[in-house]
Order: sequence, then C-alpha cells, then structure tokens
Amino acid sequence: MALPALSASALFGLAALVAGAVVCLVSGRHVWRTVSLVRAEAVDRLDSVTNGSLVRVSGTVRAVRTLTAPFSGADCVALRTVIEERRFGAYLFPTYVTVHESARSTAFEVRTPHATVSVADPARTVALDATTVETVALGDDPPERIARYERDHGVSVPGRSLPGPLEAVARALSFGTRRYREQRASPGDDVTVVGRVDGGRLDPLVVSTATPLRTLRRLSTTSLTGLLIGVVALALGAGLLVVA
Repeated sequence: MALPALSASALFGLAALVAGAVVCLVSGRHVWRTVSLVRAEAVDRLDSVTNGSLVRVSGTVRAVRTLTAPFSGADCVALRTVIEERRFGAYLFPTYVTVHESARSTAFEVRTPHATVSVADPARTVALDATTVETVALGDDPPERIARYERDHGVSVPGRSLPGPLEAVARALSFGTRRYREQRASPGDDVTVVGRVDGGRLDPLVVSTATPLRTLRRLSTTSLTGLLIGVVALALGAGLLVVA
C-alpha cells in the first residue's frame, strides 16, 4: 500500500523539526557546561578534593608540552582556530561569517597561590581571548603558512577575481575578505579551568582566559542564543506539520 505523498510544507516542517532538535541538543550541552561554572567549587589545590568532584581552578599556565598556533606560530596549550569571510549574513547585512573552526589542547599545569594543578587534555570547551592574526582582501594571497593550513584542512578558497563592476562592488563592501583568528591560552597566561578531579588531575570541561564572571557571560550568551534558535525551529516545524 503506497504511503500518502507529503506536501511541501510538511516536508519543510519535518526538516525544521530535525534541524531544531539537533541545534537544541548541541546548545543544551553548552548550557550544561556553562552551568558547571556556577556549580563548581573554587579550589586552589586538589590533594584534599574527592575524586569526581566538580571544581574550578584559577591561576597561571605552566606548559608541560606546547602546541604551535598555525597562523601566528605562537606556543600555546589550548587553541581555537577560526577563519571568517566577509559576506551577507543572516539578515542580509554584510558581516563576517565563520567558514572554518577547529580546537585543540594539550596537557598543562595551572600554578595557583598554594599548589600546581595538573590539567589533562583535551578540553571540551575553550573560551579564550581572540586575536586577529591576518586579514586578506579578495584578490590577495594569504601568507604561505595560512595557505598551507587551508590546503591541509580542506578549506575552500574563494575566487580571487571577479568581473570589473562586480569586483568594484565587492571591494567596496569588503566581500571575500578573510579574517584569520586565533584564540590561545599560552604559558604565563592567567586561566580559569573547570573540570572534574580524576586521580589527582583535573579533567577539564572549560578552559578560559577570562575571569569566571566574564566566562559565564560569554558562554551563556552563545549557548542561550543557539537554544533559542533551536526552539524557534522546533515551533516552526510543529506549526507547519499541524497546518499541512
């Protein structure tokens, strides 16, 4: 027996439901990690803390080993690499849109006023201060180290030339301009780490170079925005299915 064909609105509703559910799940994980900042107990040593406890440690980074940031060449222990491109955004206004993002971390130590705390890797969430390393306009070639990173990570390269009138408009609006940014926690930086105690080490959930309050504000803004978008998509999908 053939199943009845779904209307276009019903198909769109199903797609919106699926997309909304995925966004809510991902954002929900970030909300939970954000809440961990509030729930975590502030400590400056782990020797008297029960295994599995959720704690927050603040201090200065000491490197066990380091990563090399691909755009700047700087040594770091936690890194988020972001490539943004100038194009039309969600509201049809020119803005920078993320076209590539990756994060890495390695084990390090945090020196507090009373002890040295070992932090395992990898960190699940990094909330680090951002630095723009390079800005490359449409038609210009990026430095070799950045071009090599794009090749190695399969980042698509935009067309570097347009017909005369279109290129003039693109340049006026800075369309096609790429911004190469890094968020780094480097040796000597002040950090806040939230995680669970595991065998005398800290298994990190969040690594941040901001104060706990700034970190909470930064993560909650991102998490709640994503959750709101997911809820709207769910509501839209459900409404379309009802009226279909």
